[in-house]
Amino acid sequence: MTTLIANSTTVGDWLNSLEKSDRDAFAYYAKNATSDIESYLYARFLKPSYAGSIADLTAWTQEKYPKEDLRKVLLIEIDELRMDITNVRNMTTQGMLDYATAATKIASLQKELRSHIQTVRAISDGLDRRGLLLAGADRCLRELANTFQDQPTISSLLEDAGLIIWSTLEREEKS
Repeated sequence: MTTLIANSTTVGDWLNSLEKSDRDAFAYYAKNATSDIESYLYARFLKPSYAGSIADLTAWTQEKYPKEDLRKVLLIEIDELRMDITNVRNMTTQGMLDYATAATKIASLQKELRSHIQTVRAISDGLDRRGLLLAGADRCLRELANTFQDQPTISSLLEDAGLIIWSTLEREEKS
């Protein structure tokens, strides 16, 4: 028996309610986004905004645009490098490798290990920073929209401001 944790049809129904240009823009963004949270926040800026769950959007994204988790790949490689270092040390203590060769191999493996760790940190920090910026912008705009919902002129300006903020964040990310 399988348990359904998310429903990708929720996103499909929402996409059908969008104009073709917005639907195509969202599909392009979801295909190229580095995280499902970014796609979720982008979807909330579109009109009508996406009201479903992140889990549903994640299910849809994985179904339509499966992505390899590079961070996960690097973490697996880090574990393998640690095992390789341990194996070289064991081979040295058993007399299978001389100390000079072992020192060279260990130094090379440790350099690669440090590089992988640094890359994982950079990926994590970048995703965390971007996610926080997008979530903050989304929250701010939603609060402003709720505050001025009875004033259509201001609401329209806030929608335009939201699009400008989103495009600014995108432009900064690419530069």
